[in-house]
Amino acid sequence: MSPPRQRVGVAGVGRTGPVPEDPRSIPELVLDAVQAALADAGLALSDVDAVVTSSVDLYDGLTASNVAVTEVVGAVMKPETRIAGDGLCAAIHGVCQVLSGAYDTVLVVAHGKASMAAHPELSTWAMDPLLLQPLGVDFRTCAALEARVVAAADPEAPTRWAELAAARLRAAGRSLTAAEVLASPPSATPLRAAMEAPLADGAYAVVLQRTPGALWVSGCGHDLATHDPGARDLSCWQGLSRAADRARALAGLTPGAAFDLAEPCCRHPHTEQLFFEATGLDPATHCSPSGGLFQGDVPAAAGLGRLVDAVLWLRRHGGRALAHGTWGPAGQGQAVAILEAAA
Repeated sequence: MSPPRQRVGVAGVGRTGPVPEDPRSIPELVLDAVQAALADAGLALSDVDAVVTSSVDLYDGLTASNVAVTEVVGAVMKPETRIAGDGLCAAIHGVCQVLSGAYDTVLVVAHGKASMAAHPELSTWAMDPLLLQPLGVDFRTCAALEARVVAAADPEAPTRWAELAAARLRAAGRSLTAAEVLASPPSATPLRAAMEAPLADGAYAVVLQRTPGALWVSGCGHDLATHDPGARDLSCWQGLSRAADRARALAGLTPGAAFDLAEPCCRHPHTEQLFFEATGLDPATHCSPSGGLFQGDVPAAAGLGRLVDAVLWLRRHGGRALAHGTWGPAGQGQAVAILEAAA
């Protein structure tokens, strides 16, 4: 028997940024995104039953970084769950809360302020303290190792990556050619600086409700692989394959179901290749029309940003979209949400 299609409505979305450096504090960034989402939904904070936030203490330089935004997300004397991962994983948690029948309206918020610290170097502290930190391994190093594995069987891959990065940058408003991408300074071999999504400050907010409206989340799934990149096959995103399968099953979709939009959470062009291979989506699927993460990569919030962009696109065009989030080194954590608009 096929599972019932359980739907959770997306009532409102809001965002602050992404921008390279925002002078406002984290609570100010978050407040603006929350107010925009509530206004979009036609609701007030008093209408929210529970809150889910996404933030990472390491990135914010705070202990229990969600405490800094408790008031502005309306979580005082209300149930709040904090996710120390990507914002799309927080949205999935919110969807599960609504599906469980515990709450009717859930506010999901994610924030990041990369300008506060040297984020790539900071990510070293998220690696294994005994085996990898002494070597200076960080998330950028892991992405480069992943890219080397992908390119090993295809010497022309870096050229295609440069073309893809240039296309995403153009969509995000930056005019760069593939030749200029390849000529940009080395980042971590074989990656170039312009092949990396620029880090940014920002916040995103989404209001989820029990009653589906014009747009809903029909399926979602997530997966977490072992933390050690050396213990994983870096030539593929197996965790994303599992997450996408779970999302399709909940949505009642077959593996070959068509999508009108893909919003991958890809910080480098080689990972977009891994995304399409893992999800089984047609590479011709309309993808990241606003530039994806090349608009600005907000740590701990990027995946919720993909969901917000997908919602805004579906409101204009209709159809079905797949939003993606990832966190950890070399795609360790993977999350997928399937969104559908009323015909």
